[in-house]
Amino acid sequence: MYKKYFLSAFAQFFFPLFIVLFFVSSVILLITIAGSSHVVKLHFMDLLFLFLYSLPNTVFFIIPVTFFASCVLCIARLSYDYEMLVFFSLGVKPSELVKTFLPLTLIVSITSLVFSLGAVPISKRAFDNFIEQKKVDVDINIKAGEFGQKIGDWLVYVESAEERVYKNLVLFSIKGLGFENFISANEGKITNQQGVFTLGLQKGESYMAQDEEFRKVMFEKMDIRTQVGEAPLSGYDLIEYWKSAFSGESQSKAKRFVKAVLVSIFPLLSLFLIPLIGIANPRYHKNFSAFYTLATILLFYVFVHIFVGENPFVALGAIPLIWFFGTYILYMYKIKPLY
Repeated sequence: MYKKYFLSAFAQFFFPLFIVLFFVSSVILLITIAGSSHVVKLHFMDLLFLFLYSLPNTVFFIIPVTFFASCVLCIARLSYDYEMLVFFSLGVKPSELVKTFLPLTLIVSITSLVFSLGAVPISKRAFDNFIEQKKVDVDINIKAGEFGQKIGDWLVYVESAEERVYKNLVLFSIKGLGFENFISANEGKITNQQGVFTLGLQKGESYMAQDEEFRKVMFEKMDIRTQVGEAPLSGYDLIEYWKSAFSGESQSKAKRFVKAVLVSIFPLLSLFLIPLIGIANPRYHKNFSAFYTLATILLFYVFVHIFVGENPFVALGAIPLIWFFGTYILYMYKIKPLY
């Protein structure tokens, strides 16, 4: 009976907290995705697809944090409402809390591992493929009056734009270490043929500087061709993807793998922190459970960031052992003798 009560109290925290964090993350995600429209023109459905491709990474980070925080906060609320004292008076031990949340913790950790090691790499590849496909299928989105826009190796500035026809263009490119090219033209038009963009310029000047030479060319018509992107729409082999992390070929991928695993199993490693932070005597303690929860999450992520950067696979073995047994010792010292 008490297990259902604990799980009911947990649900009252988990779902609202998850929805709030998911909403905030989604807004940030949409703003980030909207930045892709500076590269290619995207419609509403394109933004929706990109949002769906980005969801696994968002959910992967939210679930472990939300689960741990909800467990701690629900137990803290029961403690400061004197309900935990009633349960202890009836013979319910703190270890029963651990047993109650253990099955859920295993489910959350396994789900997070599936997201981090499977869904996230696949969705990232799908995201990149979608962007590259849009580059091949549609015209580059060049906006009038904006700096820093690129077509291949060229930086492009246009004074006005209408229906892929641009007025008063300026292009600049640096190829290699000693070659610079500066072009100005009265008018230009972009065409796209299977990812090869042709910029047809009318009436302009080209300035080329290489080593100690400087040349100026006047032209009536000039075509600049550049291949902006390809669509590598191929199958995805997760085993092949993560193999380089273990073979030493990719240190960055090894770090990514270890961070994914550690973040995924964070709720399982912090199982004994739930009663350690949540249980308190309201007569003698003030409710700092939210602060302790936030500090615990930040501390764990800082440890992961610091030690994984030094030696990923050593951190994968050391951090779980230190964190789990360290919190277990604190639990045995602070909670079990009192309750």
